[in-house]
Amino acid sequence: MAFWFNKKDEQQKADCSHVQQASVVPQPAPAASLPGPLLKPLAKPGAVPILKVVPPSTPAPAPVPAPEPEPAGLKVRPKIDQRALYQQLMNGLYDAVLILDERGNVMESNLRVDEVLGYTHDEAWDLPITTIMPGMNRQLFEHLKKNLAEDHHVLIDSRCFRKDGSSFSGEVGVCNIMFMRGNNMIFTIRNVERRKTSMVDIKKLQVVIENSLSPMFICNTDETFTVANPLALDLFGLQSISDVKTVKLTQVLPNAADMFAEAAKGNVSTETLTLSRQDSVVTFKLALAPIKNGDETIFAVSGSMLLV
Repeated sequence: MAFWFNKKDEQQKADCSHVQQASVVPQPAPAASLPGPLLKPLAKPGAVPILKVVPPSTPAPAPVPAPEPEPAGLKVRPKIDQRALYQQLMNGLYDAVLILDERGNVMESNLRVDEVLGYTHDEAWDLPITTIMPGMNRQLFEHLKKNLAEDHHVLIDSRCFRKDGSSFSGEVGVCNIMFMRGNNMIFTIRNVERRKTSMVDIKKLQVVIENSLSPMFICNTDETFTVANPLALDLFGLQSISDVKTVKLTQVLPNAADMFAEAAKGNVSTETLTLSRQDSVVTFKLALAPIKNGDETIFAVSGSMLLV
């Protein structure tokens, strides 16, 4: 590093005649002692030295390694929220679901419980199963637990009671489930009142048809018999219902083909026909009518006969 001084007067010149310029060359400092930017002085003779800050050179950033390619055909399975999945499965079921503890009290339920039984999720908590199924007494409950311990699945027909006191015919499936604390029992309740009522009505109609004083029958739209009472079997010369199910209407009543076609289209028709038997000719009035399901689709034809 070099320094330069200005002459102020002759006295300074005389006193300092033997010193015109002083040069001081310091030893360079070790690299470790220069933590900041380097200082480089710039000066001209007769001027005040000027220091210029020269920043150190910035090192180039290290290259970022490219991600490794995934193996071909390997798909990463997304992470699943188990709690959310459980709630969606429970609330997506059609049946009312009750999870019971060892005492037979409800500890978990789904949304269908509110629709089927009238209890909200909070109201169903700790509710005894006997409130919904009065026939499920303690003895029956313990017997049920024993059967489930042997990996049996149980299906119960029970009268189930709603919160408002009304009841319905219920079909209850019972099995074991691993829940919060060991084995628990899960009750799935389905309202089968409409199905039970329909079955009762069918049984009533069967009694009416079998005891009718006139031949009666039901055929599918392909003319095959499904139902025939004893008088119709006797008139057609058949022994049992199993025999009539292998026969078509036009095989025993050939002249009823046009009537059956009209009934299959939705029209009711009545005509007087004859039926030749081995030893006689029978005259009767035949009435055919379509049978429709809930969406007005014709799936069968009913027939009744009146001997004249």
